[in-house]
Amino acid sequence: MRLAGKVALVTGAGRGLGRAYARVLAAEGAQVIVNDLGGNSLGEGGDDRPAQAVVAEIMAAGGMASADMSDISDWSAAQALVSGICVQHGRLDILVNNAGISRSGLLGDLGEADWDRQFGVNVKGTTALIDAAARQWRTQAPAPRAIVNISSPAGPHPIPPIGLYSATKAAMAALTMSAAQELAPLGVRVNAFSPIARTRLIEKAPQDIQEVMAAREGYDPFAPDHAARLLLCLCLPDARFTGRLLGCRGDEVYLYRPWSADYRIDNGGASWTISALEQALGSLPQQDMCWMMTADGLVEQPLPPTTLG
Repeated sequence: MRLAGKVALVTGAGRGLGRAYARVLAAEGAQVIVNDLGGNSLGEGGDDRPAQAVVAEIMAAGGMASADMSDISDWSAAQALVSGICVQHGRLDILVNNAGISRSGLLGDLGEADWDRQFGVNVKGTTALIDAAARQWRTQAPAPRAIVNISSPAGPHPIPPIGLYSATKAAMAALTMSAAQELAPLGVRVNAFSPIARTRLIEKAPQDIQEVMAAREGYDPFAPDHAARLLLCLCLPDARFTGRLLGCRGDEVYLYRPWSADYRIDNGGASWTISALEQALGSLPQQDMCWMMTADGLVEQPLPPTTLG
């Protein structure tokens, strides 16, 4: 067991992908704290049964786990969760920021609550837990540790009507790159992970997507266990990546390239005139081709997907 003696915190671990992440870490020997508020996919309500059920599954399989219902979108609650783990277990080695919600809506129809709740759970909660873990680790000697932030294919390639959700997942990818630089001296590897798998959020997807991702006999590319195996690899003490965004769809694993300043224009060290700058901008492409992860596999498409002229 390559995680024996390690302590892991997995948020949003009461169902779907989070459940699979918690189970695979426990199967490899980690003591897992199963955090889940038990709300719905919109971030409403609460129920301790999902987290308790996952704990029961882990313990029945011979693993070690405990349940927690902290609301990680509350900064103080997130800080208390991490400090409590370190007091009780003496350490925290793995942090999986999986908790996330999605509220569909187009610009012009959004409410402040849609923004607050999505960014509260997806971004603020992730940041609060990373900050809390860093506070603990800065008082300890460097050691192999891992943070995995669960992003989404909609982060690098935003799509309506889940623009806000896409923005939160892009923010998590950016936070990953920053945290990887800050925490490297402490032995912490920080990566982001964008799986395509069957979760509760798929229930609100268009019917054709639901049909593509429906459960199937034999090899099921959208079963959460595929994503869990890749997550485990990112959490192992000898994992080589940090500051990267990886994705997976079944047995397919993808590594994203960061945004790159591929094109450059200049005026030879002199200030531009407006007309000259306008003309120079005309030499830059309006779109670039990129590869996008979808339920059907990799699809090449222009980015941005639309132009005005």
